[in-house]
Amino acid sequence: MKTFMRCVALLGVAITVLQPACQQNDAPAGDDARAVGTLLPAPLVGDEDLAIVPGVDTVLSDAPTGDPGLNDVPVGDAPGAVEKNKTKEKEVLVIGKKLKAGMPLDAALSLLGPPKSIKINRGTEPEVDSISIEYLNHGLKIHALTKENRVEELEVLPTFSGEFSSGMKIGTEITDIMKMLGTPVSKDASIIEYPEMRMYFFLKNDTLVSARLFARNSKLLDYKLLKQ
Repeated sequence: MKTFMRCVALLGVAITVLQPACQQNDAPAGDDARAVGTLLPAPLVGDEDLAIVPGVDTVLSDAPTGDPGLNDVPVGDAPGAVEKNKTKEKEVLVIGKKLKAGMPLDAALSLLGPPKSIKINRGTEPEVDSISIEYLNHGLKIHALTKENRVEELEVLPTFSGEFSSGMKIGTEITDIMKMLGTPVSKDASIIEYPEMRMYFFLKNDTLVSARLFARNSKLLDYKLLKQ
C-alpha cells in the first residue's frame, strides 16, 4: 500500500512539474495533478509529504514482490472480503461490455485495480498531455488525457486473456474477425481497420496479436496517425 501510494504521489509530482511549462491560465499548476490523482485507486498525499526526485517526469513502478496488493486487503473485518476480491480477479474481462473506450476513467480504474505503471506523455500543447496506465496482469494499457475523465484509448496487448463482446480473442484468425465484424475499410498483412467503429486490429500470420480501440473524436496522436 505504501509503495503504491508513493507511486501515485510521484505521479502528482510529475504532472505538477509538467504544468508550469505549458500552463495557459491562472489556476495553480498542482490542480491538474490532484484532479488526475483523484481518479486513481489511492488519494494523493499532501505536498508536504512528496519526495521530489530530480529529473523524474515518468513513473514506472510497482509494489515489490511479496507486498500485499490493494485487492488482497479486506475492507475492515468483513468476512469473505478477500475471497470476493479473488473471485473478481478471475472474471474474464470483456471489452465492449464493462470495459469500453470512452467510458469514465475512474470507472475503468475501479474495475481494473492498481496499475503496473503510469507514464506521463507530453503533448504539443496542454490540451493533449496524456497518461498511459499499464496493467500487465490484464494485458491492457489505458490512455487518457490529463484534463479529461474518460478512457481515450484501450490498447489490447498480446498477453490479453479476455475477449471482445463480439467473441474475438487474441489469436482469432482474420477470416473469423471479418465474419464477426464485416468487411474492414482497409486490410493488409499487418492491420485491418474499422474506422467507423474506431477499432484497429494488428495481425501476425493472419491472426490477431493486438488491438487499439478509441473514444469518439479522441485527440490522442495515435488516433490521428491511424486515421490518416
